[in-house]
Amino acid sequence: MVKVAFLGGGTGGHLAPGVAVAHELRRRGHEAVFLIAGREVEHALLDPSGLPARELFGDRPRPSALDLPSWALATARWRRAVQRDDPAAIVVLGGWVALPAVLTGFFGRPSVLIEQNLRAGRVQRLLGGRVEHACLAGEGADMPRGRKSTRVTGNPAPDLAAVPRELAAARLGLAAGRRTLLLMGGSQGAGDLNALLPVLSAVLASTGETWQVLNITGHQPAPIAAHGAVPVVRRRFVEDMAAAYSITDVAVCRAGGSTVSELAVTGTPSILVPYPHHADHHQEANGQALVSAGGALMTGRDDPTGQRSAPALLARALPRLAEMSVAALRTGRPEATRDVADVVLAAAAGSGA
Repeated sequence: MVKVAFLGGGTGGHLAPGVAVAHELRRRGHEAVFLIAGREVEHALLDPSGLPARELFGDRPRPSALDLPSWALATARWRRAVQRDDPAAIVVLGGWVALPAVLTGFFGRPSVLIEQNLRAGRVQRLLGGRVEHACLAGEGADMPRGRKSTRVTGNPAPDLAAVPRELAAARLGLAAGRRTLLLMGGSQGAGDLNALLPVLSAVLASTGETWQVLNITGHQPAPIAAHGAVPVVRRRFVEDMAAAYSITDVAVCRAGGSTVSELAVTGTPSILVPYPHHADHHQEANGQALVSAGGALMTGRDDPTGQRSAPALLARALPRLAEMSVAALRTGRPEATRDVADVVLAAAAGSGA
């Protein structure tokens, strides 16, 4: 049995690939522990699966760069966690939570970096060349490299095996006989995406078909107004995403690395509204792969909230959902979770990857 530590988080998007790999490792008889910030959204992903976690920062936003005591305390907690758990390998998931590893290294343990985006973030770029092995979502701009190996594995996604439509509807409080639009803004929600509900539901109502909306709101405001012909089920968080994707005919969502990989492996057509405030616009890069394949349409930087263009894109997509689904599936990497787990176990055994 091998114990593996996963470092990173702050958002569900950063954690999701690690959770998928941890489940695969547990299926093979190994153990995992997560070293996270300690935010509620992280525990919402980890706790239902019984995955143990050590908190480095607590339930708070990212500390200022000038908040040296917070960074020093988190780095000390990171060091103690490695000493206590004594992992055979450390997997870096990225985000600001992984910054202590930039400062200290990995204490002689084999290290594997998972880069889920097609344009690497700052912490991931800093760790490139310091980690032994790197598993990449794809060949993107300035992607990090491992000292011993670098592989394009795709982004690990959780097990999202199809659920029969009737059962999926029952689990989520939806009507099995209605077509479904999934509106979600990532693990923390997005107020600007929730605010699209009235205009999107008007487009759905205009088709003459019976539609409903599953709106995963996160902590962000969700407007009450929607077209009267389109029922809405709102959930702050959905643990059973296999059921959600199984009943979804089209999604309107962000383009985070985990979301894009899930859309691909489930063949879910989508309208992507990339998060507009990242300096490197990495969600645009993620989404472009789906758009180029024909599996998605995407709003531009000139419409950061999607209010102006998302309804028109949805209207354009509705007649093409079947072909968009096939195109999305072609970009999926369902073997990514297994392949990354293989790299992690090879690193832990000292046999390279």
